[in-house]
This record gives sequence, structure tokens and C-alpha cells, in this order.
Amino acid sequence: MKKQIRIEKYLGKLTSLKGKTYIVTGANSGLGYSATKHLLSLGAHVVMACRNLNKASLAKDSLIKLYPNGKLSLFAYDQADFESIETFALAIKENVAVLDGIVLNAGLYHPKKGLKTKQGLPLTMGTNYMGVYYLLKALERHAIFKKNPHMRIIFVGSLSWHHVKVKKIKEQLSIEKGNLTDQYARSKTAIGKLAYFLSRHIENDYLFLNSSIKVLIMHPGVTGTNIVGAANSSMPKWIARIAPTFLNIFTHTPDVAALGIIKLLATTEVDENKLVAPRGLFQISGYPRLKHYPYNLRKDGPTLLKTSEEVIATIEHKK
Repeated sequence: MKKQIRIEKYLGKLTSLKGKTYIVTGANSGLGYSATKHLLSLGAHVVMACRNLNKASLAKDSLIKLYPNGKLSLFAYDQADFESIETFALAIKENVAVLDGIVLNAGLYHPKKGLKTKQGLPLTMGTNYMGVYYLLKALERHAIFKKNPHMRIIFVGSLSWHHVKVKKIKEQLSIEKGNLTDQYARSKTAIGKLAYFLSRHIENDYLFLNSSIKVLIMHPGVTGTNIVGAANSSMPKWIARIAPTFLNIFTHTPDVAALGIIKLLATTEVDENKLVAPRGLFQISGYPRLKHYPYNLRKDGPTLLKTSEEVIATIEHKK
């Protein structure tokens, strides 16, 4: 109860988002569900972009019970399938008049070894990074960013990026190397590099966002979500069952972790030179605060974009 009061007090200090519309990918559970709940509490309309529509419908119902006047829309979105991403982007073009922001939250952790995306990429990198990159390209292609030149794009990173040095980016994106934890860390490092480069608003031939669009990133520290217990997870079932409870006791809940997302959406002035991370010891848990980008995220941006385009071109060529 005390935690909930603190969360409500924190949210009460932020700007109302009434009349604004945000996409949240992976909105049916974990961090995405909590972010959606907070956005509803601030009056926003949330577009839930979810892979499993049955689970998403249940999540939507539970959110409406909490906020009977809340406005929610639900669209199918599978970040491991370029065709699904393209269909989603077209649906946004046709059904959402003005978009105020996007929360790029969807992702996976520790899937069973050898699994691939629909287009044949390693599942972790293909979903966590290439799926996000392809979504941004699709939204750009359908002129979504022109609907509101002042929108905010929020990337969800990971504490794991502090331990990764990416040497050969092309291999990192298209070849399954290292153990599953390393693959996850590399995918989130790529997300961090992409966010940083796009936030510089440097014109290039691949993916450019006007300087009026704010590109921001947060990482949630360590929190108890169901990402460990996903259907494709390689984790033993007993670990998947106890992990969320254990993490919520010893770290912080998704409701607290998601406040970093809301801070970036509902704060009047934002700084693209900073990211948001938990304020606690080693950035593991705690309420959000601004931090400097780690050095390794500020490198290799142009190479990353060029290589991402090459990966997509290879896939297109195989069709």
C-alpha cells in the first residue's frame, strides 16, 4: 500500500497527458502493462501493440476495470515478423490521427537456443533490435512521424549494456554467437547505440528523425516481469514461476520500474544527452533519475545503421 501511494504521488507531480496518444509495444504484461496503466492514470489514450491478442484482450479488460474511462486500442504486433510490423504500421497510419509518442518496450530474454524470427534471424537479436529498427523504418515509410513532428520516441534498454563491447556489428546482428545472456546483452547494446545515434539527429541515408522529435531511452534496472517465463523461454519452469516474486521482493516492481518511461513522456523539458535509470545502488532499482550515456553506446552508430540495412536487404533479396 505504501508503495502504491508513493507511485501515485510521483505520478501526481507529472504533466497531465489527457488527449495525447501513445503506442506501447508489449503492453499486455510486465513493464509494458505498468507503463500503460500509468499512462491511463494521466489521461492518455494508449495503443496496445501486442503479439498474443488473447492475452492482450485480458490485459485490456483488467486495465479498463482499473480505469473505466480509460481509452485503449489494441492492434496485433509481432516484433519477430517483418510482415506483422509492416501491417501494424499501416494500421497506425489508417486508424491513428495524431501520435504523441512511442514506447519501444517489446522484447524477449533467454529464448530456447536456435529459435529464429519469421525472416530467419537469431530470435533474440532479431526481435529485440532488428524488429525495433524495422518498425521505425516502417513508421517512417508510412509518414507516421510527420503526423506530429514533436512526438517522443522512448527506447527501453537494459542494465546489461554496460558489459558489452561490440566489435563486429554485422556478425552481432545476423549470427547466433555466445550464450543466451550474451545475446540479450548485445541486442540491448544495439538498442542503446541506435537510440543515441538517432538522438543526435544526424542526416543519413538510412533512418533520420527530425530534431523536433525527441529520442530518449531508459533502462528499468532489475525487476520482476514475465519475460523470463515466456513460452519460448529456455528457463526451467520452476525458475519462471518464482522469478517475478523473488525480483519484486529484492529489487523493485514493474510499476516502479515503468516510472522511467512515464518520466520521459510526461516531463515538459527533456534532455536527449541523458538517459533515465533507477537511482539505487548500481542502478538495479529505485525511482528514476537522469544519467549520462555509457561510453560504449556513443560509438558505432553509422556502422550499426548501415549494417542493419544490409541485413534487411539480404532478407528482401531472398524473397
